[in-house]
Amino acid sequence: MKRPLREKETWTRPLLSCVGVLVAYYAFPVGLGDEPVAVAGLLLTVGGMALLIWTMVKEFENLRRGEMTRSSQALSMLLILLVMGFSLAFFLLNHVRPDEIADLNTRTDALYFTLSTMATVGYGDVHAEGQVARVLVSGLIVFNLVVVAALVRAQVSRRTGERES
Repeated sequence: MKRPLREKETWTRPLLSCVGVLVAYYAFPVGLGDEPVAVAGLLLTVGGMALLIWTMVKEFENLRRGEMTRSSQALSMLLILLVMGFSLAFFLLNHVRPDEIADLNTRTDALYFTLSTMATVGYGDVHAEGQVARVLVSGLIVFNLVVVAALVRAQVSRRTGERES
């Protein structure tokens, strides 16, 4: 018989995965010396993010219906992957079109820009200036609003269902 996992144990793999994703993000060679390679990398990154977003949408649909097919740790991992994907996309976009995002020079700048956008803080030191960057940022903002609304709705539905039981 399997024993239930303690709270600490349930978050060990997602935390280790987060560390692994960060290491991969900084270590992944993006071929910045060759613009066609960077464009191809950007397209592949955006395609991968689209697949990841589709997966998250399906997961939120399951949550809305009350199906707990994945754990909160799995959703957290998907969100971490999304952050890394957007960070890489912004970094590659800045390489291909340097005037799109002001003051984005490093991968850390791209990660900072992504997190400040997702948190809707927007400090202004790194900001989207070009149209392509603004489209990507707008998509990220809309996605965040949808995710937050879905999570709040799922929590309210779950708690309402628990009270009625």
